[in-house]
Amino acid sequence: MKKTNSNLIFATVLSLTLGSGGAALHLASQPTLTEAQTKVLNSAIALWTTGTTTILGLLGTKPHD
Repeated sequence: MKKTNSNLIFATVLSLTLGSGGAALHLASQPTLTEAQTKVLNSAIALWTTGTTTILGLLGTKPHD
């Protein structure tokens, strides 16, 4: 894979992970949540967890020329 593609994939995963983490943090700080907000919170936490794992995997791989 080209370096540009790797950078694009990393940037995309990073932005989605940070966005979902921010949403989860915001929702978790609310005093009460509706049922819909609770579902969004659970989805954001799941996406943040998956994204964090993916970032660690991307950082752990050696680039191929």
